[in-house]
Amino acid sequence: MTFLRIILSMIAAVGLTACSNTPEPVQLDTVKEGKPALWKVTGSKPEQVGSAYMFGTIHILPKNVNWRTPLLETALKESDQLVIEVLGLEDTDNAAKIFAKLAISPNQPEIEQRVKPSLRDDLDAVIDKSNIPEFALNRMESWAAALSLASAQTNALGLDSSEGVEKKLVAQFGEFKKPVEGLETIEQQLGYFDTLPETQQRDMLTSVVEEAADTKDSFEELFNAWITGDTDKIAELSNGGILEDPKTREKLLIARNQDWTEQLDKKLQSPGISFVAVGAAHLVGPDAVQAMLEKRGYKIEKIQ
Repeated sequence: MTFLRIILSMIAAVGLTACSNTPEPVQLDTVKEGKPALWKVTGSKPEQVGSAYMFGTIHILPKNVNWRTPLLETALKESDQLVIEVLGLEDTDNAAKIFAKLAISPNQPEIEQRVKPSLRDDLDAVIDKSNIPEFALNRMESWAAALSLASAQTNALGLDSSEGVEKKLVAQFGEFKKPVEGLETIEQQLGYFDTLPETQQRDMLTSVVEEAADTKDSFEELFNAWITGDTDKIAELSNGGILEDPKTREKLLIARNQDWTEQLDKKLQSPGISFVAVGAAHLVGPDAVQAMLEKRGYKIEKIQ
C-alpha cells in the first residue's frame, strides 16, 4: 500500500502543512457515482442495546462525485450521533499548532541525509513540487516531513480536505442538530507516527519519494475501489508498503482498531444509533473493527 493510500484511507490528520494554493484539478479517471460499503451492527447480548452503522471513508475526494445513496441517507437520518476519527480538524490554526509541537525537534539531520544517496535527486524534485521550503523540512521529524510531502502531493492533484467525507458528514449532523464525537484527538493520531522508531519514519519518507510519480494512479485505484464498495480490493491495497512491517501495522492499524472497538463496545451498551465514519482501511480485512466487534457477540451485516 503506498503511503498516499495509507493517509487517504487510514489517517484523518492530513493537509496540515501542505501549500494553501490549490491548483487546477488534474483529469482523474474516477467513477463519478457509486455505492461505498456500509455495515449495520446490532447486539446479541442483553447489555448490547445500541446499534450502529459503519461507513468506510477516504479523507479527500474529487469534486462532483455522488457517493450518497438513498440507503446511506436513511441511515444518516436514523442515527442519533456521528462518530468520526478525529474532532477539531476544521480549526486549521489549532491543528497546525499541534502538528508543529509534535513535528519540529532540534538537531534534526538535513532532510537529504534521511534517504539513501540514490534517492536524493528524486527527493529534491518532490520538495520543489511541494512548495514547502527545504529549511522547514529540515526542522521536522521524518514522519512529519513524510506526511507534509504526501499531503502536498494530493494538493497537486487539485484535491483538498474540504471535499472529504467526514467534513460533509459533520456539516450534515450540524444541520440535524445532532452530536458529533471523535475516537481520537489530533495529538493521539499524530502521536502514532511521532512514536515510531526513526527507521520506520525514514521508511515512510522513502515511500513518499519512491512513489511520487504514481500519486495519480494510487489515488484513482483507491478511490474507485472505495466508491464501488470493493472491500476486497481495499483490503488488498492495505496489505503492502510500510504496513508489511508487523510492528508498523500493529501501531498504525491494529492497535487503533482495538481501541476503537473498545470505545464502540461501551457506546453500544447504551440505547441509540451511532453512525461511525472512519477510514476505509480500518473496516476491511481480518483486523477490521467489525471483525473485532463480532468476536464480542455483535451481529455484523453488510447492507451496501
